[in-house]
Amino acid sequence: MIEMVAVTPLLLLLLVAIGELGNAFLQYNMLNKSVREAAREVVRTALLGTTGNISLTDVLQAEGRNLVVYGNVAGLGQPRLPGLSTSHVIVDVEPAGDNLVLIQANYPYSPLLGPVLQTFGYGDNPSTSGITLTASVVMRAL
Repeated sequence: MIEMVAVTPLLLLLLVAIGELGNAFLQYNMLNKSVREAAREVVRTALLGTTGNISLTDVLQAEGRNLVVYGNVAGLGQPRLPGLSTSHVIVDVEPAGDNLVLIQANYPYSPLLGPVLQTFGYGDNPSTSGITLTASVVMRAL
């Protein structure tokens, strides 16, 4: 019984840590997948015919942001990740190369047990962990 009392808190802590890491991996994977899908669609429509030049209009940038967040160009439905908004997404032309489009998303990680546990020094909002997941893709318009 004494051994059980000594070991149980460590096992529970290990179990919670494994669950939290799994949740972080799933959220990062979904964010990365969303950014890749949006980049494919943006570079597909950004090229101006056979001119070899890209045109990244405000409408196309908004559609790219909506693709990352909602999975559709209209921006309808629920965000793919809790707390993800279009303000977290950057759609721009990569200055380093020809016809390169950059899409980057900076997502504030939402902990699995954030509302349940105390803030642990991360501020007044228990749902904010202070960890930002970043996914970025650079693709060439062909």
